[in-house]
Amino acid sequence: MKLLIRFTENYNIGVVLILFAVTSLLVSGCDFGVTNPGRIQEKDLNTVEGMETLVTGMSADFSYIYDDIGFTGARLSDELAASGSYYLTGELRHGRIDPEDSGFYWEGVQQARFVAENGLERMQEVLGDDFDGNPLTARAYLFAGFSNRMIAENFNRDVINGGEAQPSSNTFQRAVGHFENALQQSQAAGEADFETAAYGGLAQVHVGLGNWSEAVQNAGEVPTDFVYEAKYSNNSGRESNEYRDETHSRYEASAFNTLAASRNPDDPRVPITDCSATPEDCSAEVAADGTTTMLRQEKLPDLGSDMAVVRGTEMRLIEAEAALLDDDLPTAMAKINEVRNYYGLQDTSASEIGELGGDDRSDAWDILDQERHLTLWLEGRRLHDLRRWDHYFLDGGSVVYKGVTRRASYLPISTSECDANENVECEIPYIDD
Repeated sequence: MKLLIRFTENYNIGVVLILFAVTSLLVSGCDFGVTNPGRIQEKDLNTVEGMETLVTGMSADFSYIYDDIGFTGARLSDELAASGSYYLTGELRHGRIDPEDSGFYWEGVQQARFVAENGLERMQEVLGDDFDGNPLTARAYLFAGFSNRMIAENFNRDVINGGEAQPSSNTFQRAVGHFENALQQSQAAGEADFETAAYGGLAQVHVGLGNWSEAVQNAGEVPTDFVYEAKYSNNSGRESNEYRDETHSRYEASAFNTLAASRNPDDPRVPITDCSATPEDCSAEVAADGTTTMLRQEKLPDLGSDMAVVRGTEMRLIEAEAALLDDDLPTAMAKINEVRNYYGLQDTSASEIGELGGDDRSDAWDILDQERHLTLWLEGRRLHDLRRWDHYFLDGGSVVYKGVTRRASYLPISTSECDANENVECEIPYIDD
């Protein structure tokens, strides 16, 4: 009898691959014998054939934490009303998150990075001359780049191998190197999608570094209709998208009183079901807090809903932001309207560049803010925009529940890291007077 396993896109093999051995069941009268094959040695995993499975593990570990980071950032920011009854939801909706609450996220992003970076070292050793120009190498470098980007955008500090805490700018720069390698390897391998994703990743991390000429140059290589996604599946809980469980199976977050709700149903970027208007389509009319009207997100409605990591439409908004920084209003609005037209929306206009937070939200910076918010809704990107813009929402902003004096704009290094690493002190990322 054989026991077979199909490795899916998101099957977690991470650092340690677990293999099921073939067990022979011999029947002789009433005598049953079972042979234990013993533990698989690590050296047995270092084969050319094992490299595809290794890269699949990188995909799995990235996807596993990417949706959780996104959902946490959505509740902590202004993307969703944190309308559930979990303890952490109760903290996030007011703008609070403490080091003891960030362990799962800190450990998850660090695992995603380690698996990709360590896996690349193993691949180079095992593949030898076949490492360069290999599609697997290009894809592995992408996961290394995106895992570093995820850390830099969602944490204000980072720690490498038990060292001292360093600013997120160091992590953005680390991502630059990985994306440049991904670009080189994908070009050598003739992998056009990987190449375009690498350009997109470079544009994103150069935005994080404030390198606008480099950001625009790389963004220009990404077509408006391009999308590169993190993969999910309904095969198992670990492979599934967290948004489905927390906004469909359980009503832990609602779009009530958000920008997305104000634009639905006219804007296809923010599909929403109003459970109070169509209760027959929902399990309840209110969210898990028992009071907030449940406006259910439909952008990621399934356990297998994939999440965008790079969007061509974001690249046009990067170009628009660079134009605003150069006081070029016509170019900025043309780029913004290119995005709107792509989604079937009419042009918008601004009479002046102005500044973020205008009273009528009609200045160019306000329009850019709204367009990035809606285009990247629920993709784990909003928290970083709030931080890098020093967004007015951080000063006590609220969706449904009152915010603290200064809301958290990032996740803190976890207590588990601070306790184990004498080089790092934990900090509180919000002010609650």
